[in-house]
Amino acid sequence: MAAAAQQCGEGTLSLDLETGSRSHRLRELHWAGAYEASRVSRPVSGCGLDTLTGRGLDFAAIAAASDPFVQPDELIVGECLAVPSGEAPANPGEYNPHYPPGYAVLLERGLPGIRDEARQRLEHETETERRDFLQGVEIAYDAACQYVERFGRHLEALATAEGDAERASELRQTAETCCELTAGPPVTFRAGLQLVQFVRVLGGRGCIGRLDQWLYPLYRGDIEAGRLTQEQAQELLECLFVKMNHFGNRDVGVDNDTLRNIALAGQTAAGEDACNELTYMCLTASGRLMLPEPKLNVRFFAHTPAPLMRACCQVLAKGANTLSIFNDEVAVPSLERLGIPLEEARDYCNDGCSELIMGGRGTIRFQVHDALPVLNQLVAHAEDGRYPTFDRLMAAFKKRVRGFIARGCGSTHPVTHPFFAAGIEDCLAKASPEAARYAINGTILAQVGNAADGLAAIRKHIYEDGALTWPELSRAMEADYEGEEPLRQRLKNRSPKYGNDDDYVDEIVRDIAETFCEDTHARARNPAGPGPKRAPGFMSFGIHRKSDIPASPDGRRRGEPTANSFSPSVGMDRSGPTAAFRSVAKVDLTKASHGSVLDLALHSSLVRGDGHFDKFVALMESYIAKQSVATLQLNVIDRDTLLRARAHPDDPEFRTLIVRVWGFSAVFVELPEGLQDHVVARTHHGAS
Repeated sequence: MAAAAQQCGEGTLSLDLETGSRSHRLRELHWAGAYEASRVSRPVSGCGLDTLTGRGLDFAAIAAASDPFVQPDELIVGECLAVPSGEAPANPGEYNPHYPPGYAVLLERGLPGIRDEARQRLEHETETERRDFLQGVEIAYDAACQYVERFGRHLEALATAEGDAERASELRQTAETCCELTAGPPVTFRAGLQLVQFVRVLGGRGCIGRLDQWLYPLYRGDIEAGRLTQEQAQELLECLFVKMNHFGNRDVGVDNDTLRNIALAGQTAAGEDACNELTYMCLTASGRLMLPEPKLNVRFFAHTPAPLMRACCQVLAKGANTLSIFNDEVAVPSLERLGIPLEEARDYCNDGCSELIMGGRGTIRFQVHDALPVLNQLVAHAEDGRYPTFDRLMAAFKKRVRGFIARGCGSTHPVTHPFFAAGIEDCLAKASPEAARYAINGTILAQVGNAADGLAAIRKHIYEDGALTWPELSRAMEADYEGEEPLRQRLKNRSPKYGNDDDYVDEIVRDIAETFCEDTHARARNPAGPGPKRAPGFMSFGIHRKSDIPASPDGRRRGEPTANSFSPSVGMDRSGPTAAFRSVAKVDLTKASHGSVLDLALHSSLVRGDGHFDKFVALMESYIAKQSVATLQLNVIDRDTLLRARAHPDDPEFRTLIVRVWGFSAVFVELPEGLQDHVVARTHHGAS
């Protein structure tokens, strides 16, 4: 919208973080780990009831055992609940942080509103299972209200004891915000931000969704009423952003695979531009703080205003590699293929990584399948002449991949945590944790780039040139190419490679990908309307562990990285980023309804300096115009800096060296060695 563009100076953001500012001080507190003092273990026993009512009682017990915790300078408060311990610790139920809590419902009704609705419906409900759900919701939301009320009293006590009058006033204002949240839905921007944080504290620590859409009415109301200036709102937003970096997830050996994704801009349900001032404020916060959380996922479509792309590029050029770009022209049609109405498909967001989901209206599960071992198995069995032609080989490959689809899940996903179930649209109305409007079940194919490169090498050297036999290839792969370096170099460097606008291999990619998508859609049990959905996708996770896949016919040795998501093989996209876009665009990825991701690394010299920035913007605009993948994940880095950082990990210079890994970003020096290797090995387009 015009006002939003004007607000940011036609796409120019102010990204300098003032030394000594509140945001700067809070970032220093984060780096010092001061928030860790809030994480405590308490002996909280479960009630012993394996019901939703029991889950609500256990949630209430945990909340009651959790002490308020406030750090200096904070305007947005709350850290984490106590960790229940003991022989039979309290269990609040299961909530998958890959999809967001129903923030639209929570902000509209408020904590007491949802509690009271469950209470009122209980008066007339007689069915046992529905009563169990409603009782669990009432108990959970009443406990949440009591938790927030207790926080407010704690803040009042802190204000009374505070010797600094300005800080005492801040504490009282935050206490008033807590009172606002226990009385009804938030009516101020500050209260909206605080509700988001409390929901995160209560267990919603993952995906966030369309924050700029849900909070914009509160922001606009405060601005128009004179209750808040844009600068004050920016500071409040940055306070929330710092807190989103607390308490990571070390499942992959690094804190920042936390699933904390925010979707920005895009379209309204009516197809109008949804960009607003908050969109630019989120970009500004990310560029100023230079922290790995939250990840920002900016949606573009045909009518997105041009200044938004310039603003995104400015954040990326600074090296805040927490930002990815989503193409609505691919994503929205792909969701329509699932039978999701256009008006709702336009309201999509992404999950904790890059999968396309219906935030607040649905749940998500997925399975990832590796394509490269399938090809390796074919090579191992090819010596008996069972594949006389390349077409027969391709048919065998696709048949084996089709077996993955048969194993895919296709069910609803009950949310057994009453607090979070009630926020998902349709669950409270139908008094059921299984009533989420859409349950998306993803079937994901990884390493398509490596598999296609291997197939292209086989086609060229075995079927066409006759310079290689199946036994020779099989023995070389079994030996991990030990003693077969000339053959390995031929396969790796003298064979067509995906990502270079070469139809020879790109057509193989298209055949694999579109067949996989079409077969997945053909198995859909519920092709239209609400319910479970089978969705194909192309993205990757745990890529550092995939290096253990044995040597493959693309010339890759065991231990070398595999392609990330729908990207070219690592280091093989040698013809520039536009060639990579053209390769990917040959595939109709509107068929990939779970999403499709291309990772691109640009050398920092390509985006900074005289005349370079405008070319960078033009490159990103060409990505949108080509309608290739749904998601472009970018790294603006240079190999020399990465290598210096690895050699000197304790140097403060590298504390804000953020890199995109897969669906998450992290401080480079905090990554395990295998992930550092993968980031370093990617093609850095524009490097001299």
